Amino acid sequence: MTPEEELRRLNRLIHQYESVFRTTTDLSQRERVQNELKRLQGYREKILSVNVIDSSLLEEIEERVDELAAFPILKRLDAETSARPSDPMAAPASQQAPSATQREIERIALYAEYFQREYLPFLTEKHLKLDFSFSLDRDSFYQKLHGLWRRIEDFRKEHERLGEGNIRRDMEAEIRKRGFRLLRVITVEAARLFRGTRRFCRELLEDADEEGVKCLNADGEIEFDSIEGDRALEGRTVRSALEEMEGFASEAIEWLNVPELESQENDRADRH
Repeated sequence: MTPEEELRRLNRLIHQYESVFRTTTDLSQRERVQNELKRLQGYREKILSVNVIDSSLLEEIEERVDELAAFPILKRLDAETSARPSDPMAAPASQQAPSATQREIERIALYAEYFQREYLPFLTEKHLKLDFSFSLDRDSFYQKLHGLWRRIEDFRKEHERLGEGNIRRDMEAEIRKRGFRLLRVITVEAARLFRGTRRFCRELLEDADEEGVKCLNADGEIEFDSIEGDRALEGRTVRSALEEMEGFASEAIEWLNVPELESQENDRADRH
């Protein structure tokens, strides 16, 4: 078997294990899958370090297992993050290859960051004029996003503890299990946030095409001031912005892959 053929085989395996990792809810299975992913990725790095691989063949191999091919927004955000220069002052733990759990969390964070940067400034009374009940829905996104960030920061702190390297073995196992649990909670909360976003946009878009009593400025143009900064929605109509937000939320929901029933059950649990 040539090095290129071995890489193809490894990438197929890694892709399969990553799919299992993303979909399973069993904590012990997640741990086993993550350990196997780490072993396979280490073996792949060893092959690349001791063999001269034709770059065009390598690109072809990577394209065949592009796990983000169906998620263009996430793929773009992930590529932009990878292209940023690394921080020379960063702690050693942050310079290591991320675990499967960490990679999933950071990709959720990419969606959350984009939502916060590009859409929250639009979700204000100044830019989106709504009737009273929908104004409450609009304002609730701030609280939901804040709760999601709090969970993500909890995970990052746990990961930093692991990176310090002075934790007992039994404590390390417990921290990893908490990380798996946090991943599930974060995934469900993110799905609830983006399902709520999609539902909100769809209702307003339907109203804009009919009576126009919920969204009062669907054809208005969005203009951000100097304090709000440059935003992707600058110069767009409110209707167009809602359509873009709906598409963004739909992609995030598909990538998160959380059954709607599970999201609803967690929602009910939070209210009681």
